[in-house]
Amino acid sequence: MKINRRQLLKLIGAATFGMTLPEELLHALPKEGEWIPYEEYWSTGICLQCPGGCGLRIRSIMRWPVKLEGIKDYPINKGRLCPKGQSGLQVLYDPDRVRHPLKRKGKRGEGNWEKISWEEGIDLVTQRLKTLRQEGNPHHLMLLGGRYRGHMAELMARFMEAYGSPNHLGNPVRGSEGILKGHLFTMGVKDFLATHWEKVNYVLSFGTSLLEASRPSLRNLWGYGFLRRGRPGIRGKMVQIEPRFSVTASKADQWVPIQPGTDGALALGIAYWIIQEKKYDYPFIDRYTFGFNDWKDSDGKTHMGFKTLVLKEYSPKQVSSLTGVPEETIARIAQEFSSHLPSIAITGRGVGMQTNGTYAQMAVDCLNALVGSIDHPGGVLLQRKPPFKKWPAIQRDGIAEKSLSKPRLDGAGNLPFPFADEIPSNLLERIQKGTSYPIDTLLLYYTNPLFSLPEPETFRNVIERIPFIVSFSPFMDETTMFSDLVLPDGTYFERWQDDHVEPGLGFPMFGLRSPTLDKPLYDTRNTGDVIIHIAKRIGGSVGKSFPWKDFQEALKEATKGIFVTKRGSVQAKDFDEFWKVLIERGGWWDSFYPFGEWREKFNTPSGKFEFYSLTMERALKEVSKRNRKGLDQILKEMKVEARGDKVFLPHFERPRWVGEEKEFPFYLIHYKLMTTAEGRGANQPFLQEILGPHLKEKWDSWVEINPETAQKMGIQDGDFIWVESNTGKLRGKARVFPGAHPNVIHIPYGQGHKAYGRWAKGRGMNPNDILVREYDYLGGFVSPFSTRVKVYKA
Repeated sequence: MKINRRQLLKLIGAATFGMTLPEELLHALPKEGEWIPYEEYWSTGICLQCPGGCGLRIRSIMRWPVKLEGIKDYPINKGRLCPKGQSGLQVLYDPDRVRHPLKRKGKRGEGNWEKISWEEGIDLVTQRLKTLRQEGNPHHLMLLGGRYRGHMAELMARFMEAYGSPNHLGNPVRGSEGILKGHLFTMGVKDFLATHWEKVNYVLSFGTSLLEASRPSLRNLWGYGFLRRGRPGIRGKMVQIEPRFSVTASKADQWVPIQPGTDGALALGIAYWIIQEKKYDYPFIDRYTFGFNDWKDSDGKTHMGFKTLVLKEYSPKQVSSLTGVPEETIARIAQEFSSHLPSIAITGRGVGMQTNGTYAQMAVDCLNALVGSIDHPGGVLLQRKPPFKKWPAIQRDGIAEKSLSKPRLDGAGNLPFPFADEIPSNLLERIQKGTSYPIDTLLLYYTNPLFSLPEPETFRNVIERIPFIVSFSPFMDETTMFSDLVLPDGTYFERWQDDHVEPGLGFPMFGLRSPTLDKPLYDTRNTGDVIIHIAKRIGGSVGKSFPWKDFQEALKEATKGIFVTKRGSVQAKDFDEFWKVLIERGGWWDSFYPFGEWREKFNTPSGKFEFYSLTMERALKEVSKRNRKGLDQILKEMKVEARGDKVFLPHFERPRWVGEEKEFPFYLIHYKLMTTAEGRGANQPFLQEILGPHLKEKWDSWVEINPETAQKMGIQDGDFIWVESNTGKLRGKARVFPGAHPNVIHIPYGQGHKAYGRWAKGRGMNPNDILVREYDYLGGFVSPFSTRVKVYKA
């Protein structure tokens, strides 16, 4: 088959609508009227438009990618792609990509850059890091990481440890920390749990954006369809609990509007009915759980159990007054949940981003325990890890050992955040109080805090004090604009990278990205290769900790652990053949899940699911001992209201809202759309065109307000209004939306960029600009759903 210039342009144009074609591609086109052989090529990859990690088949014409499809047998997406996945080529062909290393010439933020070579850029970083170590200050280096995938997280952590800095703030799950901490305190795992959609009959969703922006999106979209029509004669039921009538709520059997911040109370009210009516799974409770009933410790002291607390404080009447959900609705949901087995309770950002998010997640976890839906067909499953080979031990010299003993700059792990993994929003407060040493150099990997953190201008005050900032971003986002040096990564079509689903289907699996093009489209490099190169240039123990020539070689070494098992979807006689087939298949998976194995030994002090969290109790006692403070004082600093045994049991803590109700009568809750869930889709025209289908909005932001509320305030649909908190105000178009809670103002997240290319810059508003910095101190994370606002016509 042959193709001419016009036909080739049509093929490429369909894939790159709105993009500026690369000069190299234009030179490769045939002249007008000239016919050339039709060279079609298919390769595989893994989508990086969201954390779902779907398998990709990439169609290329004359080696140029023109179309994306799903890998038919890839477990996550089964040959399908969502709209965001389909638009992925607009990432590759974005005309505003950073095309080569850049060095700042003018003032920060001006956008005045000088093109430099990779050798010069790497030398600038290496010499600065060498100097810090020579001065005995490697702890003055900070790495702020965001969208880590696969072994990149381990590679970056390895670099920071070998170099000698404790200041690695790398968190790919920001916004979901409450979910993970809840799992930690009840089940001893700090991971997302998989859903066994193939057998579940009833889904109780607390704010989960199943059909918009969940983890993993395609798996959950498939699961919803299977729940409805995948089994002849069986139609599963879904109940959606959240203040806003979302896309997921519109597709559920029932939407239950709830007062913001009270999800945990509702879960405990449902638990009350199940316990009172004795509808719980007695064999599971008796064999696999701890703390359901009152119990005695080794000293003979009696402690309150979950059953006693719930029956005392969380009757449907009590819970209805807190949540706004009618008593009869609570009872009916509890009856259905406990009788339509297997049933599961799941949560989303609405729970994990509240000041009481950790306790709320613990309460929802307890619902799954009550009906025995943990590690059971149709329940929630532990996401098993692939059997990778461990990399060699990290070598740490005396300089590294000394600096690693320094306290972290963000205060994570110390009061008032003893269980925090990282608290970047806390940096400014510590710097202002003089409780930290200075940051000399900041490395940024796939994170954009000047857009994604609440009160981003506050974080700007932090980085203004940092002498040297390096970004590895492929795009000129807000924080990269404020950098001193840009060493651009390629896109996910141009680099080697593995991808671990979070969660997947429970069984172990990973995806493998390989370069689709013979060489990167522009003068970019895989950040993994750059980090290895810098480590070798630093030398000594740092260089010795990186024995590979590049990141691909490091990945090969890790996957040898899978090769030797001779199990799963890819098996071969020799490793070279194994690696080749891995690339062709897009990854590896072992479809066997050992149901019942996890529940036999939870990673908790009791070895069981803990209604009463011994995990938390022992950790807080250690915090008390380390800080030489009584437990009550510790809890006061962490702003936990409960005392006594109640502290270690799931219970309802009143959410903290910033702003007096009289002045700021509304709650502000932003939500994620499928198109801009990660805050990154705004630079893709395809996604801007389908931004808000429920209101037919595109290329802009809007403010959703309840009709009755709008009428009382004299606001009509389409009016421009101000939304103001005690930190600032935003101007936007009002959309009168019946699905908005009367007491809540909703703004979609993802627009309002001040940089990030021509398609994103200057469109709409960023709700983070007026969100306050409040925290779930127990979980150790910032809580964006804590802001009160007032609304008035512009």
